[in-house]
Amino acid sequence: MKPHIRPAGKEDFDDLMELENICFKEEKFHKKQLEYLLFKARSIVFVASTENNIVASIIVLTRKNISHARIYSLNVHPDYRRQGIAGLLMDTAEQSLKERGFKKISLEVGVNNKAAQSLYISKGFSTDKIMKKYYKNGDDALHLIKEL
Repeated sequence: MKPHIRPAGKEDFDDLMELENICFKEEKFHKKQLEYLLFKARSIVFVASTENNIVASIIVLTRKNISHARIYSLNVHPDYRRQGIAGLLMDTAEQSLKERGFKKISLEVGVNNKAAQSLYISKGFSTDKIMKKYYKNGDDALHLIKEL
């Protein structure tokens, strides 16, 4: 079943917090961080839902007077992975950014996260640089970028 993609609202906070805890062991947002990202930061947040359950989300950070956005988080519930939902969220976010005049988008992904790297490359991202010891556990990350 194809999920419904829509902008996140305040009523989604608890479900997004639960999704964060399911998807990540390390490097996950705490309640205050997620509150900031959803309600105070210059962000674009979309969710994918099926039958009133949020199964995925994307958080994109923007800055005033800067035409470069950053995918800060992309979560898909483990039961819904490999169904194209992450790609749909990325497409929706990119279209929203283009409509707002953004020219580039970037993200960071763990060097060992081959599934995510494959998704991002399939969506037209390319490696810009390696970020040494980017994560708390000491792992490196790839910085990827895409022209919109």
